[in-house]
Amino acid sequence: MADLAHLLSQANPSPRYVQIGDGLRNQISEGHLVAGARLPASRALAQDLGVARSTVVTAYDQLIAEGYLEARQGAGIFVCDVAPISPTRVLPPQSPTRPPQQKQLLLPGAPDPDIFPVQPWARCVARVARSTPQALVHQDDPFGDPVLRREIAAYAGRWRGIVATADQVIVTSGASEALRLAMELLVSDSHIALESPGYVPTQKFASARGWTVNWMPVGAQGAALPKQAAEVTVLTPSHQFPLGGSLPVPVRQAFLQAAAERNGWIIEDDFDSEFRYAGQPVPAMAALDHHGCCVYAGTFSKTFSHSLRLGYLILPSSLISHFRDTLNQTVGGAPITAQRPLAEFMASGQYDRHIRRARRLYAQRYAVAAAALADWPDHLGHFPPHQAGMQIAFHLASPHNEQEMVKAAQAAGFSISSLSRYDPSGQTQGLLIGFCQSPPEQLKGQIERLGRAIQI
Repeated sequence: MADLAHLLSQANPSPRYVQIGDGLRNQISEGHLVAGARLPASRALAQDLGVARSTVVTAYDQLIAEGYLEARQGAGIFVCDVAPISPTRVLPPQSPTRPPQQKQLLLPGAPDPDIFPVQPWARCVARVARSTPQALVHQDDPFGDPVLRREIAAYAGRWRGIVATADQVIVTSGASEALRLAMELLVSDSHIALESPGYVPTQKFASARGWTVNWMPVGAQGAALPKQAAEVTVLTPSHQFPLGGSLPVPVRQAFLQAAAERNGWIIEDDFDSEFRYAGQPVPAMAALDHHGCCVYAGTFSKTFSHSLRLGYLILPSSLISHFRDTLNQTVGGAPITAQRPLAEFMASGQYDRHIRRARRLYAQRYAVAAAALADWPDHLGHFPPHQAGMQIAFHLASPHNEQEMVKAAQAAGFSISSLSRYDPSGQTQGLLIGFCQSPPEQLKGQIERLGRAIQI
């Protein structure tokens, strides 16, 4: 029998949304919550548990993404048909142990873990542990560590041209949480504008909420300006995901003007703009915002490390109170342990040096990958040479079958993606090919083998 009244425990140090998600997941796995059961509305469960509604919403969203729950528009949240899971049988350790898992070849958007500055990072962690050890385990402010927020504001000014203070910065557990938080707190009329093709987690979040989506078609230079602005528009203007274009400044200004006239908001997803290999990084859209309508979302997952699970938002001053009032009622989801060491790392200049080194290395790898792709037969398709980012979008010529090509590539050991998975209409046909994790001396051969694998 399901028990929803005891999902939280004061003795459990995990964030409340994690506790709620774990409790519901266990009850579904053990068969206490049966397939087809309707869960309480997020507002009702939040009231019963004494937490903010956004805490329950976050837990529900995670379980929807994992396939334990489904959202039925106009009906509510229901338990999916998940067979009860038996307890895992503990096996004795094998000898010898398995070798470490190899990198996923040509995985899009993945930084190279081998260039992570392990020793400088370890020294920063050690300094924090000696000087302010409480910062590794305790955080009072739901916006995040104040020292890290100050460093993020300074970094955004140096690299992205954004004038902001630490008060405008929120530390989040990755870019996806930053985007979800911004959308959750800004969409009030159930309408949102998204790029097509675009970022899948954003699309799924809008779908789970039952919002009406105004799909913005993407061309060679980014999203097209809609005839009528939505309340909230999500853009990747500096390097469109997944196709790679950069939105021209006049179009950015037109988006900002339309949002201001609508009393709406732009959410700028700036996921890998540091990696531009021709000229300097393009200034952020938020740097052009004179109306106070652009919310900037950044991440350390692309520039530094996926394992830190840290991202951030930079808010217009007018939104600080609104976001703080909401976050004061819930437990922040951003990991605490890495925040102060990252602030120390940034303040020491190590972070800027790391980005410059990563950009130099990835530029070499991009050049090798682009040259190898240029050698593919013309009948396969083409790719725009954007000279930016951490992946290349290769557009297939008709009548090549994208899905068959991706299956053949995966069978050959490659981790490329299909472009159609990012397009709700499925009309965009192509391959998304990464290059950052492969050394230049191996990359050319990998691209050549991929080309042979997909010519089925």
